Amino acid sequence: MRTLERGCAAAVAALSVVLTAGAFTAPRAAARPAPATPRGPMLAAPRPWAGAARRAAGLLPPGQRSRGAVPPGQPGLPGAARDAIDSYNWAGYAAARTGTAFRSVRAAFFVPYVDCHATPGASSSDWVGLDGLGSASVEQIGVAAGCAGSRPQYYAWYEMYPKTVRRVFPVHPGNAITASVRFQPGRRKFVLNVRDISSGRQLRRALRCAAQTCGRSSAEVISEAPSSAAGKILPLADYRAAGFSAVAVGTARHRSGLRSRWWRTYRVVGVGRISHQVIQQPSALYQGRAFGTYWFRAR
Repeated sequence: MRTLERGCAAAVAALSVVLTAGAFTAPRAAARPAPATPRGPMLAAPRPWAGAARRAAGLLPPGQRSRGAVPPGQPGLPGAARDAIDSYNWAGYAAARTGTAFRSVRAAFFVPYVDCHATPGASSSDWVGLDGLGSASVEQIGVAAGCAGSRPQYYAWYEMYPKTVRRVFPVHPGNAITASVRFQPGRRKFVLNVRDISSGRQLRRALRCAAQTCGRSSAEVISEAPSSAAGKILPLADYRAAGFSAVAVGTARHRSGLRSRWWRTYRVVGVGRISHQVIQQPSALYQGRAFGTYWFRAR
């Protein structure tokens, strides 16, 4: 998701139960040991890795860490034994498997509060989407929670990368949201849907692929540090914590949560571009369908 310059009640109830039950216990450490030298080729996003900062080449292969800048890599899916990825802009989970085309992804979540006194001028975004994992397209929809100086701003948006992001309607912190992306084979269109259950506002769009091809090679649920229109990753706003529930991922033949025997599940951890210390981190998956992401102060 790039910033602009100038479902259902049952799903929300399930999310409330998960959050209240403490399924998203915050990680005990905000930092991890010094990164090891990568042992193999590193995968960088050849536009994009994730809507908002896809041009920033921000992801490393599973199980690998980098001490310095990430060099250009070979497009494709990560293939190391450990399904863990460091990213300069994403945190959350992605599902992918070579040769698998995903049809849908859906999640429920709350609009997080951002502390704009602690992180003025910073931005954050929560979304669901198809593609983006080493592909040249992303079909995504969600909400932004950021800071115009020290003033918070919240809104729903969608993006069919490489086309520009579209802001659709304002939202408020604490509001219950459902978001989904679904591919319709007969019409060759992607149906993007975001609903603010708290206010009753909803947007639904049926759109064609904005790139040469949209292979639907991955599905993801992500908290992100967005980018400017020029592709520069913006400072990540202090959103404290975000929680996702009722996550559903589907192909033509199978439907499950993020974890399934039919695809691999990648845990994505956000790290600083210079420090490579953790700046946002997902919790463990709860029953394969729920998790939290947590903001850590950059050091």
